[in-house]
Amino acid sequence: MVEALFYECSPRPFFVPARLHGHRGRVGGLDVIEHRHHSKVVPYGIRMECQVTTKEQAAHCDTEARQLARDLNIVWAYVARVPLFPKQFMVRLSESPDGWRTNLKKLKLMRPAKPRSARAKSAPGPPVAFTVSIKPNKPEYKVRLPYMPLQPALAAVEAYRTANANMRFLVNLHFVAIDQPGTPSQLFLFAKALELVRFMLPGRRDQQKEAALSCDVRAALHQSFHWLFDMANNRLEIRHVANGGNLLPKLNPTEHADFVHDADLVIRGVVERELGIVAIAKG
Repeated sequence: MVEALFYECSPRPFFVPARLHGHRGRVGGLDVIEHRHHSKVVPYGIRMECQVTTKEQAAHCDTEARQLARDLNIVWAYVARVPLFPKQFMVRLSESPDGWRTNLKKLKLMRPAKPRSARAKSAPGPPVAFTVSIKPNKPEYKVRLPYMPLQPALAAVEAYRTANANMRFLVNLHFVAIDQPGTPSQLFLFAKALELVRFMLPGRRDQQKEAALSCDVRAALHQSFHWLFDMANNRLEIRHVANGGNLLPKLNPTEHADFVHDADLVIRGVVERELGIVAIAKG
């Protein structure tokens, strides 16, 4: 018996022009489709689906869906400037990826087989994931995009999955940082990501490395590339706490705002170029 297994994400606050049509792509054994909801608040949705005939196929598709949900969440931060789902905090047994619902447990092929004897046991289904995550208050935001985001997102997923170890590590560092706004951890993670960016950019001096950034990134910087490392090394909240036995000064409000803005901008610029994301949508 062939059954349809699906994963449907919660409606998202992404707004695209009405004239555009949704994209349908395929990743592994999954068909991935974007669509619109009749909502003025959360009008965007994505669905993953596949056809399965056995428990083993269902378990394999479940693994693929969980990995794709994770990777889409990461690259969405570049394609649409914010993650597909904000971070959540909870400890639970998860039957679907965070932010998605699935009919996995409702499939007829997942029902336990009738035992042939009192001692027989039904075959186990696919493993249930254990999820630990952070859940802040429900964010109130909306993002207007000039394009349907799924097609560039799937291209970015492919680029991310095939990128070298340095780039994947940079993306993961940056993603964790932007998912912790306003925390000391964000500043430290930005500093670590900037150190890797400094290594990856061509040139010996910071001026040469800044010149290797795109024109758009350079034009949007509030401070110089070198200034970012001066702040990272000489402010209490970031990498080091003391110098010569004395505590380092704290970031003032302007320094804090400029560091967060410019660090995010520089890292995004490098990731965007390496993953082939043509433009980052402005929110």
